[in-house]
Amino acid sequence: MCSAFQFRQQTFRPGTEVLARSPLGLERLVWAGFARKESLAWWTGEGGVLLDVPADRFAERSDTTGRLIWSDIPIRSVLRGVMDRRGTRPLLKIVTRASTLQEMVKFQHPRMPFLEEVLYGEEPWPDLTDGYENELF
Repeated sequence: MCSAFQFRQQTFRPGTEVLARSPLGLERLVWAGFARKESLAWWTGEGGVLLDVPADRFAERSDTTGRLIWSDIPIRSVLRGVMDRRGTRPLLKIVTRASTLQEMVKFQHPRMPFLEEVLYGEEPWPDLTDGYENELF
């Protein structure tokens, strides 16, 4: 699913505020779960907005050992996110997909984060430490 990810040496986990880019620009959203790639049509039908989530690497928690297994994210790729606007406050769902056989062997987990090329421009990401509070809970 994506137990954690890192961007510029800062670690993000579910429950933390994450920087993302939407068609309207930069967003700061609390990471509040996951959305299956197979259900993206439903999410967008419910008003969800696709997001670019910057990351340098991600970790999956092995179902066998319980340890985090890290992997680098290719340059020019982002984690795909979806903004869930159904509640009183928009939230981030990280999009996941089924693991390949090779990924199951390496990560020992049935879901992987969905990586794609940037949708919303190539502008540099701002400095995350500028007025940024990562831990919300």
